[in-house]
Amino acid sequence: MAIHVLYIHGISAIGGAETELLNILHSLDREKFLPYVACPQTGPLVAELHAIHIPTVDVVLPPWRKVKHVWKLPGGVFRLVQLLRAHRIDIVHVNDYWWGPIAWLAANFCGIPCIVHIRQQIEPHRVRQYWLTKFDKVLAVSESIRRVAVQSGVHSDRVEVLYSGINCRAIKPKVSYELKAKLRLEADQPVIGTVANLFERKGHEYLLEAMVLVKKVVPNVQCIIVGEGDSQYRQKLENIIRQKDLGQCVILVGFQNDVFEFLSIFDIFVLPSILEGFGIVLLEAMAMGKAIVATRVGGTSESVVNSETGILVSPGCSETMAAAILQLLQDPQRCKEMGMAGRRRVETYFDFSRTMDRLEAVYGELMQCGKST
Repeated sequence: MAIHVLYIHGISAIGGAETELLNILHSLDREKFLPYVACPQTGPLVAELHAIHIPTVDVVLPPWRKVKHVWKLPGGVFRLVQLLRAHRIDIVHVNDYWWGPIAWLAANFCGIPCIVHIRQQIEPHRVRQYWLTKFDKVLAVSESIRRVAVQSGVHSDRVEVLYSGINCRAIKPKVSYELKAKLRLEADQPVIGTVANLFERKGHEYLLEAMVLVKKVVPNVQCIIVGEGDSQYRQKLENIIRQKDLGQCVILVGFQNDVFEFLSIFDIFVLPSILEGFGIVLLEAMAMGKAIVATRVGGTSESVVNSETGILVSPGCSETMAAAILQLLQDPQRCKEMGMAGRRRVETYFDFSRTMDRLEAVYGELMQCGKST
């Protein structure tokens, strides 16, 4: 009989966490597991879930630590309890820790094992605030996150690293000259870019400041920023673009369904985050054969090997970021070699089949052990 798994995700936009959830569900062995996703029923995530025939249930989860929403918490827990019973759920899998406590309360009330994923770098106080010590299993997407969890009170036997992975075989490094033409870029024009939702922690402003310096040396450089997010933060970035006279060399293209088409036209992929758990987009860029410039935060150094598959720089430092970008733009052969090395590294260490084998094994272990006490 199939194991019924309820995945809980409190938003319906699509970013890194949502992309990986979709990858998990697309690869899950349907003969062994029957998945459901509890999430808001509006937005692109639901459409993508339905496209791969994943049943969804409508849940709007109140923020855990906002006082004005406290009165909504019992209703959120009660709604989840109803779902767990109605669908005979065997395991609850919280896709990001923000919704962990509500899910844990419902799962614990029903005597069901509960897993929580930590997909971004986490501060020690949040481990306590979001009850991460209570879960049957904590899955950290990087070793740096695992260390913080253990140091903050999660028992070492209950937390393990489950690296994000991708299906390299389905990714073909081929430049989309059609997209270049659509964006009015010259065939040989140097392009750098990033794919990251527009939030403060992604550090886009430091990339823009770096572009000021890069443009002085390579006047025809183009920077493309793929992603959507906080409207106020987007306005801040647009203000910087206007104030620094970057309008001719920076394009904000918003959310894109096919990020690989955009990755294909980048010569260098830049991830300027000031806070990052692992960054699956780094794997995607490396699988596309792109040299990386990324900040040395969270788990980035676990995927990007400095001076081999890319260049790691200090977070919040536009000068060193610009210097790294210029190094690669001025040495196309090194840039190409880094891209090839990145592709090999992803194929060797981060193939998604490894991720799924271990995740399905975790589900099996929890079913064998039953609800921990």
